[in-house]
Amino acid sequence: MTDNDFDIKYYSLEDFFDTFMFKTWKARGTCISCEDMRETLNLDEIVDSNDPSFEDTISFCEYVANLIKLHDNAELKEGVHFYNSSVTVAIITNLNSIMDWLNQEMVFFEKEERVLITEKNAAVSAVAECVDEKLAYQIVKYNHYTLKGNISKKKEILLKLGSVLEPKRKQLSTLNSQLETNIFFMLNNLDLRHNNRSKKDKNYKEYVAKMRKNKLEVWYDELYQMMLLAILELEQIERNQKINELKTHF
Repeated sequence: MTDNDFDIKYYSLEDFFDTFMFKTWKARGTCISCEDMRETLNLDEIVDSNDPSFEDTISFCEYVANLIKLHDNAELKEGVHFYNSSVTVAIITNLNSIMDWLNQEMVFFEKEERVLITEKNAAVSAVAECVDEKLAYQIVKYNHYTLKGNISKKKEILLKLGSVLEPKRKQLSTLNSQLETNIFFMLNNLDLRHNNRSKKDKNYKEYVAKMRKNKLEVWYDELYQMMLLAILELEQIERNQKINELKTHF
């Protein structure tokens, strides 16, 4: 041990986060500390549980993943170190194993300063890579466990995707006319763009008004998948152009 070692201050992961990062963390909500967030998310009860639910497991893993990822991205001050960084390597290894077991994946959004854990979905990953981060966050968020049954939030995301597709509607129709027709039929008739559930509204649809929310959510999820497909098909236009240019050299 050298004399300089006595000048180094070591922190636990949560202490480090509380001291240097928590108050300015965008994803903290109204929480004021790691302890406060643990209480809000009931994480201590989850840890003590012998049989945590799937949602509880994801909630706990997501909390830990956020602390580690944001710590790794922090610009550390000289003389400040997280205690025993080898532990974080073991934690990340364990998190990755749990993700594989549960068919989930961790996705970090830099601008949102947040790690989301969602179900692995090749289409979601592909679309998230070809849009801006703000929209990518919404696309990934749609599959988050906290949105299950949250019709209003899913509706917001579908409307955002609809606004992205609207200016490209003619292109999409040329590529896949049935997909274009079905997407915009659902946007206009499933209580998304218009109020299809109120008898006082000119866009009232009795079938939709009588539809149970869980069934409506199933249709929303179908529309979500169709919109992902539409974005990928539109992305293929530019890719085809590049391939056609490549062909001219042969």
